[in-house]
Amino acid sequence: MDVLEFPNSDLILIAALVYVFMAFTIAKIGSDRSCGGKKTLFVSLLFTPLTGLFYTLSFKPKDTLKIVHYRCSSCNLEYTTNHRYCPSCLKDGRKKKLERISMRTY
Repeated sequence: MDVLEFPNSDLILIAALVYVFMAFTIAKIGSDRSCGGKKTLFVSLLFTPLTGLFYTLSFKPKDTLKIVHYRCSSCNLEYTTNHRYCPSCLKDGRKKKLERISMRTY
């Protein structure tokens, strides 16, 4: 009778580390989506990282908020409301138009 041989313990350790690394990588992707990183990590570790990837991709990306600011190119002051000219520069007698700046955040 042949005795069952177990794979090398180093190979098992490497495979386990790759599995956990892939699960954490998928969790990082999930943190940018509405499902969240912790749930994605749990699904990836419990099932497989491939299942975690499908789980993550089934959710939409997090909603982003668009913030608009207006900046003066002369004095570099920013305003949250639109003005025809920079109020600070108008006090000094200069007419400088404001530049519109858009930013996105979660």
